[in-house]
Amino acid sequence: MPKFMTLGEAETKRQKAIDFMERTGGDADKFREMDAAEYAAHKGAELLQNPMKRKHKMTKSELSETLDELADGLEEALDPGLTREELVAKVKELSDIATGDADEDFEEGDQDEYGD
Repeated sequence: MPKFMTLGEAETKRQKAIDFMERTGGDADKFREMDAAEYAAHKGAELLQNPMKRKHKMTKSELSETLDELADGLEEALDPGLTREELVAKVKELSDIATGDADEDFEEGDQDEYGD
Protein backbone atom coordinates (compact mmCIF):
# COMPACT_ATOMS: atom_id res chain seq x y z
CA MET A 1 0.00 0.00 0.00
CA PRO A 2 1.52 3.34 -1.01
CA LYS A 3 2.31 6.00 1.56
CA PHE A 4 1.13 9.57 1.13
CA MET A 5 2.38 12.77 2.72
CA THR A 6 2.22 16.47 2.11
CA LEU A 7 5.30 18.53 1.38
CA GLY A 8 5.18 19.90 4.93
CA GLU A 9 5.00 16.42 6.44
CA ALA A 10 7.90 15.28 4.29
CA GLU A 11 10.00 18.24 5.44
CA THR A 12 9.16 17.60 9.09
CA LYS A 13 10.09 13.93 8.77
CA ARG A 14 13.30 14.84 6.94
CA GLN A 15 14.29 17.16 9.79
CA LYS A 16 13.50 14.42 12.32
CA ALA A 17 15.65 11.99 10.34
CA ILE A 18 18.54 14.48 10.41
CA ASP A 19 18.15 14.94 14.18
CA PHE A 20 17.99 11.18 14.73
CA MET A 21 21.08 10.54 12.62
CA GLU A 22 22.99 13.23 14.49
CA ARG A 23 22.04 11.71 17.86
CA THR A 24 22.93 8.18 16.81
CA GLY A 25 26.06 9.02 14.86
CA GLY A 26 24.55 8.14 11.50
CA ASP A 27 24.99 9.83 8.13
CA ALA A 28 22.91 12.99 8.71
CA ASP A 29 24.43 14.65 5.63
CA LYS A 30 22.59 12.17 3.42
CA PHE A 31 19.27 13.66 4.56
CA ARG A 32 20.56 17.25 4.70
CA GLU A 33 21.33 17.07 0.98
CA MET A 34 17.77 16.01 0.13
CA ASP A 35 14.83 18.34 -0.26
CA ALA A 36 11.43 17.33 1.09
CA ALA A 37 10.28 15.82 -2.23
CA GLU A 38 13.44 13.73 -2.49
CA TYR A 39 12.99 12.54 1.09
CA ALA A 40 9.40 11.47 0.35
CA ALA A 41 10.58 9.55 -2.71
CA HIS A 42 13.37 7.96 -0.64
CA LYS A 43 10.73 6.73 1.82
CA GLY A 44 8.53 5.45 -1.01
CA ALA A 45 5.83 8.03 -0.35
CA GLU A 46 3.79 9.96 -2.85
CA LEU A 47 3.53 13.70 -2.27
CA LEU A 48 0.04 15.13 -2.02
CA GLN A 49 -0.92 18.67 -2.81
CA ASN A 50 -1.67 20.74 0.26
CA PRO A 51 -5.07 19.39 1.32
CA MET A 52 -5.86 22.47 3.38
CA LYS A 53 -5.43 24.88 0.50
CA ARG A 54 -8.80 26.02 -0.86
CA LYS A 55 -9.48 28.01 -3.97
CA HIS A 56 -12.11 30.06 -2.19
CA LYS A 57 -13.28 30.53 1.35
CA MET A 58 -16.63 29.05 2.29
CA THR A 59 -19.21 31.06 4.14
CA LYS A 60 -20.72 29.61 7.27
CA SER A 61 -23.95 28.77 5.42
CA GLU A 62 -22.02 27.09 2.55
CA LEU A 63 -20.06 25.05 5.09
CA SER A 64 -23.27 24.05 6.85
CA GLU A 65 -24.84 22.98 3.54
CA THR A 66 -21.75 20.94 2.66
CA LEU A 67 -21.75 19.22 6.06
CA ASP A 68 -25.46 18.41 5.68
CA GLU A 69 -24.81 17.00 2.20
CA LEU A 70 -21.95 14.87 3.54
CA ALA A 71 -24.06 13.61 6.45
CA ASP A 72 -26.88 12.63 4.07
CA GLY A 73 -24.40 10.92 1.74
CA LEU A 74 -22.82 9.00 4.61
CA GLU A 75 -26.24 7.79 5.71
CA GLU A 76 -26.91 6.59 2.15
CA ALA A 77 -23.52 4.86 2.03
CA LEU A 78 -24.43 2.81 5.10
CA ASP A 79 -27.25 1.12 3.20
CA PRO A 80 -26.45 -2.62 3.44
CA GLY A 81 -28.18 -3.18 0.08
CA LEU A 82 -25.49 -1.30 -1.84
CA THR A 83 -23.15 -3.30 -4.03
CA ARG A 84 -19.41 -2.82 -3.62
CA GLU A 85 -19.31 -0.74 -6.83
CA GLU A 86 -22.18 1.47 -5.65
CA LEU A 87 -20.45 1.98 -2.31
CA VAL A 88 -17.15 2.91 -3.98
CA ALA A 89 -18.98 5.38 -6.25
CA LYS A 90 -20.73 6.92 -3.22
CA VAL A 91 -17.44 7.26 -1.31
CA LYS A 92 -15.81 8.93 -4.33
CA GLU A 93 -18.77 11.29 -4.59
CA LEU A 94 -18.48 12.17 -0.89
CA SER A 95 -14.74 12.69 -1.30
CA ASP A 96 -15.38 15.11 -4.16
CA ILE A 97 -17.90 17.00 -2.03
CA ALA A 98 -15.49 17.16 0.92
CA THR A 99 -12.57 18.43 -1.21
CA GLY A 100 -14.69 20.86 -3.20
CA ASP A 101 -14.13 19.00 -6.48
CA ALA A 102 -17.87 18.43 -6.97
CA ASP A 103 -18.48 22.19 -7.24
CA GLU A 104 -15.66 22.56 -9.77
CA ASP A 105 -17.13 19.79 -11.94
CA PHE A 106 -20.48 21.53 -11.98
CA GLU A 107 -18.91 24.87 -12.87
CA GLU A 108 -17.03 23.28 -15.75
CA GLY A 109 -20.32 22.37 -17.45
CA ASP A 110 -21.07 18.88 -16.14
CA GLN A 111 -24.76 19.71 -15.95
CA ASP A 112 -26.24 16.42 -17.23
CA GLU A 113 -26.26 14.99 -13.71
CA TYR A 114 -28.43 17.90 -12.55
CA GLY A 115 -30.91 17.70 -15.42
CA ASP A 116 -29.88 20.98 -17.07
